[in-house]
Amino acid sequence: MSELAFCKSFLSALDARPPKLSSDHIADARQYPAQGAYTLPRLPHPPHPSRPNPKFTSTTSDASGASTISISLKPMKPTSPTVPLSSIDPSKTSIFDLKQQYSTSASIPAAKIKILYKKKPVTDSKTVAEVIGSEASGDVEFSVMVLGGGAAAGGAGTPPVASPPAAAPSEADKGLAGGAGAAAVGPSGKEVVATEEFWGDLKNFVLQRIKDEQEGERLVGIFRSAWEQSK
Repeated sequence: MSELAFCKSFLSALDARPPKLSSDHIADARQYPAQGAYTLPRLPHPPHPSRPNPKFTSTTSDASGASTISISLKPMKPTSPTVPLSSIDPSKTSIFDLKQQYSTSASIPAAKIKILYKKKPVTDSKTVAEVIGSEASGDVEFSVMVLGGGAAAGGAGTPPVASPPAAAPSEADKGLAGGAGAAAVGPSGKEVVATEEFWGDLKNFVLQRIKDEQEGERLVGIFRSAWEQSK
C-alpha cells in the first residue's frame, strides 16, 4: 500500500467517528480487554540510603554524644588577651555567644567587640556551624576587633581603686605657677605619635572603616613611613 492510499483509508476511518466525545460519554469497563494489573517492581530494602548528617572533621564528642570543637578568639590588637574556648557545640553556639564570652573574659563591653572569620565580619545571629561550614579542621580561629573606646576594664575580681583624699588645688594645678608658658603634663605631639599605642589605635580605626585587614595594614604602613620620613 502506498503512502497516499494509506492516508486516504486512515482519513475514511476517522470520518466514521465523531469529531469529539460528548459531555455525557460513558465507556463500559466490561468491554475492555482482559489483562493483568500492572504493578511496579518491589524496591530493595532499604529503598534508598539515608542522607548522612554533616560532620566536622575536627570535632569530638562530649559525654552526651554531641559534636564539639575548640575555638580560639584572637584579638587583632596584641594588648588584648586571646581567649580559648573548648567543647563548643557549633550548631548551638551563635556568634553573639562568642562575643559575650570574650566580653566576660577580657572585661570589654560586648558592644565594642566585632567578631571576624577569615578577615570578614560575621553576623551575631548566625551560628558557628553556619559560618565555618563542614570543612574546618583543628582549632577554629576567630578574630576579635575591639572598637574605639573598648579598652579592657577591671575584672569582676579586681578590687576597686580607692579615690585619693580631697585636697585644695595647688598653684601649679591652677596653672598659675608656671605662667602662660607652662608645659603640659604628659607626652604630647611627636612623643604621642612615636608610641605603638597610637599606631595600634589608628589601625583599629582604619579596620573599623574599611573592614579589610590587609588593606588596613597597608594604609597604616604608608602613613607611618611618610611620618618617619618627615621627622
